[in-house]
Amino acid sequence: MNKYETIVIIDPNVENDIVDKIVSDVHELISGDGSGGFVTKTDNWGKKKLAYDVGANKEGTYVLVNYETIPQQVQRLERYCKLSELVIKSMTVRAEDLPEPRQREMTRPNRDDDDDDIIIDYGDDDE
Repeated sequence: MNKYETIVIIDPNVENDIVDKIVSDVHELISGDGSGGFVTKTDNWGKKKLAYDVGANKEGTYVLVNYETIPQQVQRLERYCKLSELVIKSMTVRAEDLPEPRQREMTRPNRDDDDDDIIIDYGDDDE
């Protein structure tokens, strides 16, 4: 089984009950048919502005789903998203291809008191 990450953008005009129904359908597609797939994390990001207009929509309800399953189930999920009139956009990527986010170490620059004694020679000046 492979790790995948799917983001589903749902029509912003639908009610929360319908969004929950779409999310439960996605969960059923991933873990259904005895494929052994399972959802590891689901995040509902709520309504956000789209980068560009899709149809008449300027915003959408974003839902991120992380899961593990076989590739055939991913194909079924993508087909469901394409056929659903309430799903504006969706995208699936293999999570193994994504690098882990790095933690940036915050350090202060080391400053000595004698930095004022530095003399920079820019070459010969005739003045």
